[in-house]
Amino acid sequence: MAVLSFPCYCGSGKTFTACCEPLICGQAFAETPQQLMRSRYSAYCHHDKNPQCSQYILQTYHSKARAEHNLADIADFAKAVRFVGLKIIDDAKLTAYQVHFIASYLVGDKLEVLDEVSDFELEQGHWMYCSGVLTEHAVTRISRNDACPCGSGLKFKKCQHQV
Repeated sequence: MAVLSFPCYCGSGKTFTACCEPLICGQAFAETPQQLMRSRYSAYCHHDKNPQCSQYILQTYHSKARAEHNLADIADFAKAVRFVGLKIIDDAKLTAYQVHFIASYLVGDKLEVLDEVSDFELEQGHWMYCSGVLTEHAVTRISRNDACPCGSGLKFKKCQHQV
């Protein structure tokens, strides 16, 4: 049986199997904070196809932050939303241990934005997510006949990204 190849959710330009999937499945480790952040985003996107993704997200929290999170909350959030876009912001003010990203996601007919500067640390030789500082954005209501914010070109009512 042939394995379907599709672009990675993180927007790297690689296929999912060549990009984030090996990290999520434990076959590889992130070499940079940005790679870890992208793989965590992809894990949220891929959650409905592989429940192991929630475990990956939990395991990639730094030990000092992991106790604040649990598998059920991560899985519930992943089930409740549909991520539709990721943008990495190139910011010269950031340290090598930080990543600024904007992730867009749908909750029903509302588009929400997660704009965060994330902090990462090496723990036992592996990059781990520690915390982040969020910038608030207004929630946007998407009507049925609006273009889906995923960029598919389809009307929202016809797009696969509806939750």
